[in-house]
Order: sequence, then structure tokens, then C-alpha cells
Amino acid sequence: MSDDLKMWYAKPATKWLAALPVGNGRLGGMVFGRVRKEWIQLNEDSLWTGRPASRINPLARDNLDEMRRLIMAGDIREAQFLGENTMFGTPPDLTTYETLSNLVLLFNGQYDEEAQDYRRELDLETGIASVDYRLGNVTHRREILASQPAGCIAIRLTSSQAGALTFSTSFWRRYQNNYAFTASADDTLTLSGRCGVHGVKYETIVRVVAEGGTTKASGDHVVVTGANAATIYITCATDFRHADYAAEAQRVAAAAVAKGYDAIRAAHIADHQSLFNRMSLKLALSKEQAALNALPTDERLARVKAGESDEGLVALTFAYGRYMLQGASRPGTLPTNLQGIWNDTIAPAWDSKYTININQQMHYWSAETTNLADTHLPLFDLIESMRESGREVARVHYGCRGFVAHHNTDIWGDCAPLDNVFCGLWPLGAAWLVLHLWEHYTFAPDLDFLRDKAYPAMKEAAEFLVDFAIEGPDGQLLIGPSISPENAWKGPSGERLALCMSSTMDVQITRALFDHCIEAAGLLGVDSDFAATLAGLREKLPPTRVDGSGRIAEWLEDVEEYEPGHRHNSHLFALYPDDQITPRGTPELAAAARKSLEFRIASGGAGFCWSCAWIVGLWARLGDGDKAHWHAYDFLRRSTEDNLFSMHPPQGSNLIYVFQADGNLGLTAALAETLLQSQAGQINLLPALPAAWPKGEVRGMRARGGFDVDLSWEDGRLVGGTLLSVSGQPADLVSAVPFAVTDAAGRRLASTPDGDLHRLQFATAADGQYAIARA
Repeated sequence: MSDDLKMWYAKPATKWLAALPVGNGRLGGMVFGRVRKEWIQLNEDSLWTGRPASRINPLARDNLDEMRRLIMAGDIREAQFLGENTMFGTPPDLTTYETLSNLVLLFNGQYDEEAQDYRRELDLETGIASVDYRLGNVTHRREILASQPAGCIAIRLTSSQAGALTFSTSFWRRYQNNYAFTASADDTLTLSGRCGVHGVKYETIVRVVAEGGTTKASGDHVVVTGANAATIYITCATDFRHADYAAEAQRVAAAAVAKGYDAIRAAHIADHQSLFNRMSLKLALSKEQAALNALPTDERLARVKAGESDEGLVALTFAYGRYMLQGASRPGTLPTNLQGIWNDTIAPAWDSKYTININQQMHYWSAETTNLADTHLPLFDLIESMRESGREVARVHYGCRGFVAHHNTDIWGDCAPLDNVFCGLWPLGAAWLVLHLWEHYTFAPDLDFLRDKAYPAMKEAAEFLVDFAIEGPDGQLLIGPSISPENAWKGPSGERLALCMSSTMDVQITRALFDHCIEAAGLLGVDSDFAATLAGLREKLPPTRVDGSGRIAEWLEDVEEYEPGHRHNSHLFALYPDDQITPRGTPELAAAARKSLEFRIASGGAGFCWSCAWIVGLWARLGDGDKAHWHAYDFLRRSTEDNLFSMHPPQGSNLIYVFQADGNLGLTAALAETLLQSQAGQINLLPALPAAWPKGEVRGMRARGGFDVDLSWEDGRLVGGTLLSVSGQPADLVSAVPFAVTDAAGRRLASTPDGDLHRLQFATAADGQYAIARA
């Protein structure tokens, strides 16, 4: 096991934002590592309030035309007032994701102040958190893992001295409502409850298996006395998935006990590594930088916050994002929500919903590029569940075919607009989400997936836009009422205005969706008339425009931004994550995008959390690895806590920073773009390599077209690698240095210079492997 993939600390966590996360996609835990009173904060992915309910507003359709008339007449204030009163779902809010509980382990005769040789650790390569310490001559160890194969969280307690373990277990919840817990047997704790008044019902089982000593119920505790070792198994089931959820929780707990810890641990490591070890990034660090691995992670982060460099910590944070994605999203689970599965309250910021105007999409930007495509599948299940609600909203709110979603959804797939006109009246949520289905196809071309899963949802999202769009006075296709998430401009009196027709992001998303639907229909040999309709409408879309200042315009007309340093870079969607703007293909637009990014940053929009991660990706797409690298450090300096969780600035008047998983997951995706890009039909090798990474290697990255790629570099330049063609599609490689490719038969294909890039196009065979070397 590699030490550079371990987060470790020389003290217990004194706050939630220092605890260490474990997860199996469905169950999550936060490990504090306290000696006397250990806390394991627990989550289950389906613990949501509410039930499926229609929020459709019949007033919306009646007022749609008037909304458009007001916007096109320039009376935005009146349009916004009308919109607030008629265009939103009733009620204008959604359900909430709740925490489960805390499991408390109280150890007799053990005190934090007396512990020596203390080490709390999370091994990203095994997915196991551990706590080690010594009390006198006795050493103690805890291991905590979240097993996907066993469907449980397991805690293993051992000691170097026989009979040295005496402890109790109990649940603790801050909010005393809608639940009850008890010691239902001498070795079992049971927690039964319901989320909110009408939400999901759940049953949680904790089974304690001690080796030696005695185990006995004591009120609502289970007490173990004089044991040599003990294992605690935690399971939870809900009525979201199981009619008899209590029986399911009991079944999984019994199966885990029967299997035993050693077997569960071995199966967990094998399962975890089957995903995590598909890809790796290794930087050749200087002796001084490599020595920083010997420091606790919180001390390393403190050094970075003080202005020091630590490239190993950047690489660790990259790996941590992959760890978190596979820990929060697995086939058959719900997709990762705003806080992953590590939410510690029943009232989390923004309800810990699925925010689909950037955050939810960013969660999955690394799924394909960093070889975790399996984790993408829960998002596709969510999209499928949204289509029924989205069809009704499209029909009743807008009088359109297809399906629509706005800037948020929840476990029930609710698609009606919510909140207010400054963020909620944005009908492109479904159109953006379905592009992830296309992405999945492009990384692993599979016509069955395209036919059965991707294209039907893409087509429905496009059908909505076909019906929703109107022709403007100048013949251009207009989309609205809408906004540019979540930005605004100044009105004549300096007031905040947001409603518009055809924000730049809306047009860019529409263009991408129409293009991919046309291509998909051609590949499948279907819907030629529909494809022709899309092609005709595409030509009427307003082009991405450069404004009078030389920047990408965010709206149809030049206006003064209300918040020049706004956290969203919506108008740069075409640069990243999409590929409509590239430095080589559209140099003028790329230059304007660079100017836009520079202006946003200079105006105070350097970004926190997910916004900073997006900036890293934008710089990478512009080929500026050093600026991407600088902002990755800025992310660590301003947006991370002791456990490297990414933090977002205060929500309204709530003067605390809140954890959002999208920052961590987005940074991993953005850093991947510095190493490999595969947009606009080309695979670009080391397109934005930071100067601070002069030597290293990356293994197991993925490129569009169905390619697995390994690369190594020295002195900041490509020296070698391999290309595995999964699907047999043609390859089009470019690099800043001359290179050559050798096929499996040893035939060498010479590289051809192409300006300041070197390019090689060649046919590949399915499952064919090709060697890359500097020429």
C-alpha cells in the first residue's frame, strides 16, 4: 500500500470537518477517532422527507406568453413580479435529505489525554479508516469500513491485551422527533424512524459481536465487558426500496455477522480496489516535497494555507475526489447529492438536494475521464425517474412535448421550478443532465446503451426545446423565459434583473443537445425527420457572441453585470465542460473566453469550492496548466478543511461555510483535464501540464472514442505511454512534442507535425493496444 494515498492525523477530530469519510454508495460514515467517546456519524442515501407529489402550477401556461412579451419589451421588473406569482411550482420548494444518527462508543478506562502514539488514518487505496493508540503498555486499534458487497458498515476493535476492551454502544440524535431507539437484544441496537412527517421510513440495526467477555443490554445501550476483540455491524434499510424494510435490515445484519469481519474486509478491499486502482497519478517529487508525506495531513494543509507548496497534497486531493465519488455513488444506489452521503444534520444547506444547474453535473465530470464510469449509472437512474414528472411539467407549465427540469430536483424526481426568479426559472436542467448520457456513450461506444438508455431521454429533452423555443423578430430562435444561472445584471436604477430570453448558456446547451441528438439518430438509423428539424432549428440559434469589451457575452445584449465576480461561469459552458470553444478550433472565441475568465477573477470571482474547481478546468481547457495549478492551490488555501472537504461560502445570513462534495469531485475532474483532453474529436496528450509537475506518470485515464490511456513525462514533456482501443474507433492524437505510435505487431507509425502540435491519425482495432513514445 502506498503512503502517498493516506490521509493521517496525530489527534482525534474535534469537529465534523476533521472527521474522515467512509462510504459504500448507500451507507456513509464519518469517523472522529476519539479515544474515550468515539463518534461515527451515519447516513443512508434514501433518507429524504416527503413523498412523490405534484407541484405543477396551472397558472404557468396562462402567463407564459405574457412573460415573454414583457421580457422582449424590456420590462424585466414587471416580468419578474409576474413570474414570482405565477410560474413556480406550488409550493415553491422541495424535500430534504436528512442525516441518520451518530453511533457512540464509550470506552471504560480510556482517556484522550492519556493516549500515546496516536494515529488516525484514511487509506484511500483500501477504503479503510483506522485509529491506533497506546495506553500504557496496551495498544488499541479500530478499523472502520463501509462494505458494498456486505451492505454494511463494519467496525473492528482490537487490543494487544486480552480482556482489555470494555465499552458501550448507543445512538445519539440531536433532534428528538420521529424516531425511537432501544437495545432490542443483548447484542443489538435498533433505531426506527421517519424523515419529517411524511417521508421515508427506516430501520437501523447495530449488531455487536464480542470475542470473550460479556455482552449485555443496559437500557438503550449495549455494554461489552472484558472482551479481547469486538466487531460492530451497522445496517439500515428504508421503505424507499423495501416494503418490509425492518426485515431487510435484520437480514443484512444477520448475513454480515455470519460472514465475519475477515471475509467482509477482504471482499471490501477487493471491491474498492476494482474501482479505485483503475487509475493512478504519480508525481516524481523532490526529496523535500516527498518528505512532507511524513507530516499529518492537517499540518500539510496548514503549510499550504500559509503559502507553502506541497505537490503531494495536490495529488492526494485529486485521488480523494475519486475516493469520494465511488464512496457516494455505486450502481443501484442513489446518485451523490450536494453533500454526497456525508450530511450531519436534518436541515442541511440547500436541503442537500440535487442542484442541476452545475453542482450535480460537476459531481460526475470525473466519472468517465478518471475511469469510474460505473459511478455514473445512478445519475442515469435519476434522469429516468425525472422523466414522468418532467413530461407533466412540460405539458402543463409550458404546453410542450418532451420533458423539462429546472435548477433542482430530489429523490422523487420532481421537475417543477422552485425558489425564485433569480435561480429557479431556468428550464434547461433536463437538457444539461441528458448530455451526461451522451458523454457515457462517447467514452465507451455501445449502440445498445445509446438506443435503449441515452437517446430516448435526449430526444425527449430536445423535443421540449423544439416546442418551447420561439422565433424572434429577427428570425433567431429564442429560448425563455429563463436566466443565466444564477447571475443577474443591473437595471436602469441599479436594480437586480435576471429574466431573459436565450442566455448564452441556454443556447450553448441547446446547440450541444441538438448536435448530439442528430448524431445519435444517424448512428441508430432512426428519426431522420426529427434530426432534420433539429438541424434546421440549430441554424437559427444565436451564435456565441463576443461583447464590446472582448469577452464572451452572457446575454443577448451587452449589459452591466450586477455581480461582476459571480461564482457561476455559465457563459463559458461551451469551453468546459463542453467543447464548442477550443483554442485551436475557435481561437477568437477562446481568446474571448480567456478574457472573460480573467475579468471574472479580477472582479473577485476567483471562486470557492465548486466555483474554484470549475475555474481550474476552464484554465486547463485554455491550455494554461500553470494557472490551473495556481487555482488548485487556491482551492486548498481557501476552500478546504482539515479533512480536505471543500467548503462553500455562507448561505444567506447563515454565517458559516458549508460542505459541498462537488468542490472535491470537480477539482479531480479539472486536474484530469491538465493531463488528457479528448474534446472536438482529438485526444490531446498532456495539454496543460503544470510546470510544477516536471516528471510523473498517469495510468488508466479514459478518452472519448473508447480509449484507455497511460502517459509518462520528464522535463515537462511526453516520453511514453500506451493507448488501448476498447471499441476500435479511429484515433486522432496530438501532442506538443513529436511522438510515434507502435501497434501490437511492432509496426511504427510516424508522427506528422501540425503547426506547434504534432498529430497522428490512425485506425485501431477493438481491444488493440498501441505504444506511444517520443519521436
